[in-house]
Amino acid sequence: MDAHQITAGLALVLALFAARAYIPNLLAEMTPPASSLAWGFFFFSLGAIGRSTYWSFGRVLPGDAWPEIRDQLGGLNANIGFDLMLILGLILILRARLLAIPEADRRGYNIITCVTYPEPFRLYSILRRK
Repeated sequence: MDAHQITAGLALVLALFAARAYIPNLLAEMTPPASSLAWGFFFFSLGAIGRSTYWSFGRVLPGDAWPEIRDQLGGLNANIGFDLMLILGLILILRARLLAIPEADRRGYNIITCVTYPEPFRLYSILRRK
């Protein structure tokens, strides 16, 4: 077994433990920002661990038939599904940030500009230390 398969297997096992621990919480009633954040991390993790598992074990399990199976699954286009999960997760995480802005201030922000709250994005605001 190669090192990348060991790390992918470890990531998969830990993800299953984390899913068992937290999926009941995803189904519980939460505030909208908390719900978006929780589901965002769920989909982000699903995309990352899914990709890792697919590419590390996809060629091991079918053996010599892997090239044919990979081509039937779309080759590198299989990454589109994983990327869509990552994108959905990140959009939900940004939505959580937007929903965490007080309603009175939220009107001036959207899912992209919410990262600049409470002050506009400026280089000195990043470099400045309080």
